[in-house]
Amino acid sequence: FNNFNKRKGKQFMKKRRVAALFMAAAMAVTGMTGCGSSDTATTEAAKTEAGSEAVSKEETEAAKEKTIDVKSLPAGSVDLSIMLPLGQWTDNFNTLIDAYKAEHPEIGEITATFPGSDKYDDLLVSALSAGELPNIINLGYGVRRQDWWQYCEDLSTGCPAYEMLTDAQIENGTDGDYGMLVLPMTMEGTGILYNTKILEETGWDHMPETRDELLQYCKDLKEKGIQPFMLPWAETYLNLFNNVGNYWLLDKPDGGKETLAKLMNGEDVDLANDPEMTELLDTYEQILMPYAQEGAVSADKWTCRNAFFAEECAMLIGEGSYETPNIQNANPALLDHVKQGILPISNDASKNKMAIATISISVTKNDDPNVVACAKDFASWLVSSDTARLWHQETMGSPTSIQGLEVSDKLPVIAKDVIDTIDAGKATENVFVYMPSSIYTDMQENWAKYVAGVETREQFLERYQQIFKDLKDGIYG
Repeated sequence: FNNFNKRKGKQFMKKRRVAALFMAAAMAVTGMTGCGSSDTATTEAAKTEAGSEAVSKEETEAAKEKTIDVKSLPAGSVDLSIMLPLGQWTDNFNTLIDAYKAEHPEIGEITATFPGSDKYDDLLVSALSAGELPNIINLGYGVRRQDWWQYCEDLSTGCPAYEMLTDAQIENGTDGDYGMLVLPMTMEGTGILYNTKILEETGWDHMPETRDELLQYCKDLKEKGIQPFMLPWAETYLNLFNNVGNYWLLDKPDGGKETLAKLMNGEDVDLANDPEMTELLDTYEQILMPYAQEGAVSADKWTCRNAFFAEECAMLIGEGSYETPNIQNANPALLDHVKQGILPISNDASKNKMAIATISISVTKNDDPNVVACAKDFASWLVSSDTARLWHQETMGSPTSIQGLEVSDKLPVIAKDVIDTIDAGKATENVFVYMPSSIYTDMQENWAKYVAGVETREQFLERYQQIFKDLKDGIYG
């Protein structure tokens, strides 16, 4: 899929630049603003476009070789901003801001914003149209945010953490002709969070490993009057499309890469007879739909999370290790009897995998080279410093991505579960990131209709395939 990125990068470069700038201008005209004005957005967009054409290759290479010693800059002379789709960071990130500023007197203010993932892309567009794109953003691996590649810096220079990356991480983070844009920071595992106290009280000595075992566990819970799980199906992006809806691809031997490539090429992959898609939809129709709480289609993520944190249900499905700080805030005692498991859609236990998402950061372009240098240094510090390592692992419960970093003995239990699952070869990167964002809305709508009973399985599969055919035919742009 990295080859796909490289192949597509050049042919999309000019088209995507024009498309993104047009989008920003349109947003400004319709009144969507951030902290600045639409006039600023137009000016900044023009600068970006003109600058990208005017700067020669020789000048670019010369600029790369010029190293700025950030600590030699005047005290308080550089302000930075960061925006990531990590709502769980909101109440904890000031610790890192204070620690970094203590080491870096050149930094004035660091403005941090952590919206939900469902709002993130719209907020990026608003920031661009306002001429105030944050200095550090989330691109992620894959092509879902390829429109933003042009606005980001190559991190192969001026970023010390680059030297700590594996060849595979560098390859995954390299986007087309734009360079190495993506710094991997932490990993998240998603599947099922289990309340192990309820699990044991129901007579189970292990987490269900197959679909039939999960079904039996739900039956056992119901017999005891316990709600098996709460499903947030109003979260069509987070739960239906992203965290659960791609399990049929994850359970394929190659993590779904070949099948997704065929879909994106407009090929008919015979979804009705695909064994892994059949297993996923059987899981929905045998377990998730019948055992969901009343009103699941209108339930949001916090309603369901809070029910699990309050120990009012036995499982939290489609969520993962990133819930550690939320559990800590809501019910710290639950951390003593919670475990991260796999969502078993297959009755062949060896096929079932945990979905892994690499959480990453990227640095945006800026006319001020001092800002770029400081943003690269801060980004590098966030992914590789000992202070950040301990914060990621112990406070947020997230395994760090850089392999050379020490693993804390205080790593929370569900983060350890993720590491153990990876080490056992039972985890794979979620291929969701290789789906272009242009199809997201229609994919979410298709899933929502299916779980609401508005569409049959046959209609759902037909629409699923058609979305990819329309993508290939250029209907999505």
